[in-house]
Amino acid sequence: MTEVVFAILRLVYVIIFFIACYISFKFEWSSEGKDERGNAIAHKSYSIIFPFAPFGWFVIELYDSYISEIGYESYKLAIWFLLTGLMIWHAINIIVLKRKY
Repeated sequence: MTEVVFAILRLVYVIIFFIACYISFKFEWSSEGKDERGNAIAHKSYSIIFPFAPFGWFVIELYDSYISEIGYESYKLAIWFLLTGLMIWHAINIIVLKRKY
C-alpha cells in the first residue's frame, strides 16, 4: 500500500517538475524573457536560487560525513531532489516576480 502511495507521489512530483521546466523555458525563450524586464526577472530569480545549489549539496555532504552514511542510490536521489526542487522553485520565482514587476 505504501509503495503505491510513494509511486503516485513520485509521479506527481515529476509532473510538477516538467510543468516547472515548461514555465521556465517558455519564459526564457519568449520575447518577454528577452526584454529588460524579463532579464531583471530572470536575474533576480537566479540570484535567489543559485546559492541554494552549493548549500544543498553541502548539507547532503555534511549529513553523509557526520550523521549517517548515505548509500549511492540514496545520494543520487538526494541530488536529484535538490536539482529538480531548485528548478521548481525557479519557476515559482518567475511566476511571482512576473506579477511583482
